[in-house]
Formats: sequence, structure tokens, C-alpha cells
Amino acid sequence: MGGKGSKPNFKELSKSTKYTTKELEAFFKKFKADFPDGKITKPQFIKLYQKMFETDSDGDATEFCGHVFRQYDKDNNGVIDFREFVTTLNVASNGTAQEKLHWSFQLYDVDGSGSLSEAEIVQVLSSIYKSRSVPDPKAKATEVAKEIFSKADDSKDNKLSEAEFVRHAANCPAIGEMLQGH
Repeated sequence: MGGKGSKPNFKELSKSTKYTTKELEAFFKKFKADFPDGKITKPQFIKLYQKMFETDSDGDATEFCGHVFRQYDKDNNGVIDFREFVTTLNVASNGTAQEKLHWSFQLYDVDGSGSLSEAEIVQVLSSIYKSRSVPDPKAKATEVAKEIFSKADDSKDNKLSEAEFVRHAANCPAIGEMLQGH
């Protein structure tokens, strides 16, 4: 993207997203107006997320926002720049079902190992349930995670590979629940 907060190459960015250069220029103008230093910090992201998605007033979305922030902050430098923001937003808004499943898998792959453990699913799901004020979010998340593993861990290795996750996403109600956060 160039130097800190510098103008990105919209033509190059439009090739890797489904946005036109004109749309990207408009996004950038708004991004810079909202974040003059050209980056979003974690506290700013949490505030923005809670505003955009009108999280339950009794719920606490802070932990879940941390997981989503990790998905945006691809270089792990603690801030989201315009390129990271637009690239991730592109998947959420314009991505194929396959791209969205890959994004979801990465969201749950907290340790970045390339597979999901039951504990990772419980960690992310309980943060979603907390944000929605679900009673006893950890118990609910544990129940869903156990069901997912009983139906989708084909290799019975106590890990869910991305292939297993994708293969079972359409026909395992618990994975559907996990993806919807219900």
C-alpha cells in the first residue's frame, strides 16, 4: 500500500477484489475521514463493529470482535490498514460460498494451525453467544462443539481439517449453527 496512510493503488486492489476503482476511491475517502491516520486500532474496530451490527445491549462483543479483528489484521501488526479492511470486506460482501467458508474456518482456527480443535470452536462460539447474551455461553458452545466433532471429524483425530469443515458445512446442522452463531 505504500507508506503509512498513503493512497493505495486502486487499480491493483480492484484486481484482487470485486470492487471497481471508483468504489475503492470512495471507500478510501470514507476510510480516511473515519480513520485519518489510515489504520483502525482494535478498540476502534470493536466500537465500529458494535455500532455496525447493533450487538445486544446486554451482551459483550469484545471477545468476539477480537477474533474478527484477527481476521482483518492479516500482517498481525495490531492495526487494520485500508488494504486489509477492503480485502476482508470483499470476502464478506462479495465472496463465493467457498471463500466465506474458508474465512469462517480461519476465524475459528485461533492458533493458526490449519485445523480446529474442540477448544477453539468453544472459544469462538462462546464469544459469539456472549455477545448475544445467550445464557451459559460456554456450556452451549461446548454442546455444539461436541456435536460438530461427533459428525464431522471423519479422521477421528480430534481435529477438524478445513476439508472436513467444508465437506460437512452443508449437511451438519451444528456447523450451520456455528456459522450463524445461534
